Amino acid sequence: DTLYSGTSKVAFPGIPSFSPEKFAYIRNPNPSTYKSFQKGIDQLLAEGAVQSLRQRNDDGGGPLILAAVGQLQFEVVQARLTNEYGVESILEPIGFTLARWAEGGWEEVDKADADGKLFGTMIVQDRWGRPVLLFRNDWKAQGLADDEKD
Repeated sequence: DTLYSGTSKVAFPGIPSFSPEKFAYIRNPNPSTYKSFQKGIDQLLAEGAVQSLRQRNDDGGGPLILAAVGQLQFEVVQARLTNEYGVESILEPIGFTLARWAEGGWEEVDKADADGKLFGTMIVQDRWGRPVLLFRNDWKAQGLADDEKD
């Protein structure tokens, strides 16, 4: 907590967000609890418990991908959904271990994809619609970075 009595505006830096290394689809096995499930997910995302990713051009109707630094974050999300919102959830791990934001935007992602450079890479978007590439290992990500330098 901070107390301030001055007149000029004060801005604090945000909480750092680390690149996730664990990814999983999360779904609600009980459609009758959709509203509670969605409310819980929205609250946990707003708190920064995990990050959310979606397939490209998904406006929120498709499967939600949770991204976390470690497995414990997933367990916390599931426990809080159960205890605070009274809903069950099912996590389906995805076999990727590295996320990289594509600084060149969708145009560069599309070009690399058309050139076959993104084979074995999952292309998703973050909550701001920015392209994110998920890799199975660091070797694949480094290979793509080296190709782009040439």
